[in-house]
Amino acid sequence: MRLFKKKPLPVQPTRTEALRCVPQKAGTATWEVSENGDTLIEYPLNIRPFFLQIANRFYKNGVPPTPTKKLQLDHLGSMVWQMVDGEKNVGMIVKEFSGSSGLTLQEAEISVTAFLRQLGRRGLILMR
Repeated sequence: MRLFKKKPLPVQPTRTEALRCVPQKAGTATWEVSENGDTLIEYPLNIRPFFLQIANRFYKNGVPPTPTKKLQLDHLGSMVWQMVDGEKNVGMIVKEFSGSSGLTLQEAEISVTAFLRQLGRRGLILMR
């Protein structure tokens, strides 16, 4: 009898399934585009309940202000961020990005998927 079982690994989507996913911007993030084409995204940080209880002890009214983090995107990152509209799938974004940036389709796929993965880890986009 085993007391501790290994958790099964989550099922990873295949490449074609991942390219069919539709990224959608999270409602908690706000962004603004600067004059030079860069985008500044501001989003709230998720704090674990344990640390929130510790932080509550240091504030008079018991509620600390919601901490936010800012992320500055360059021209290429801003281009991908503006393409995420909740209607285009990742494959369409990759094709459009490769055409406008002058990269090959394979290079664009690698860079766009890595960028979207980072945005997903930060909670800025959701995949449908």
